[in-house]
Amino acid sequence: MADNKSFANDTVKEFLVKLGSGEPTPGGGAAASLSSAMGASLLMMVANHTIGKAKYAEFEQLNIRIRDEAEVLLGRFIEGMDHDAEAFTKVSAAFGMPRKFSDIQVDRVSAVIEELRAAGRDIQDIDEEEGMTPELMDQIESGLKAVRSASIGEASVAAAKAPLAVMEDSVAALRLAVNMPGSSNANLLSDVLVATHCLSSGLLSAFYNVEANLPAIQRRDAALAQEMVEKAGALIMEGETLAAEVMKKAGK
Repeated sequence: MADNKSFANDTVKEFLVKLGSGEPTPGGGAAASLSSAMGASLLMMVANHTIGKAKYAEFEQLNIRIRDEAEVLLGRFIEGMDHDAEAFTKVSAAFGMPRKFSDIQVDRVSAVIEELRAAGRDIQDIDEEEGMTPELMDQIESGLKAVRSASIGEASVAAAKAPLAVMEDSVAALRLAVNMPGSSNANLLSDVLVATHCLSSGLLSAFYNVEANLPAIQRRDAALAQEMVEKAGALIMEGETLAAEVMKKAGK
């Protein structure tokens, strides 16, 4: 997405108005990224309010590391908002591809035949005397459906990888959060807890977006779909364990 169209350049109000509009993007995937982005930002804030304080001198390097790693994750969450929108746009375009012979404009039939051949479909030539035969129309329609299905599958893989990356980064941020109770500014413990909830929400929300793309991926590559399911499940479990540990350390 071009820099001038990036959600990172929106004000909070502009983004929320877009989110609530009838436009296809941003949607739930971008919202998941934003939730985790807020969590990473809060971890940075707590670390910044701890670094340099004599009371927490023994945890100085820990908080510097948390701040720096959270900043990297924040950048990835912000980029993830755009990545989700880009991936969804490609999925929508794939679903909008023609799948019936009647979907093709008459003057594009020859061009469509060449496009299908380029995609590996065996399509006969138009008969100069008979014109479009039922057999040729069936070949074209079969080709359209196959190419459309393949495009949907390919686009869905990218659309699942975007939120899966958000899940990975959310868990990485939760691994930072678990070190903060007792090691960071005690006056900001509530902010660590809020960060944890934001990250947990982003993690689960991103999972729903992975899950939404799995049926199309399953039809294209069952092994890849299963791999994604297992990876996402493991991330959910680790995230829940980490969040529970943060709460336990905070006495909640």
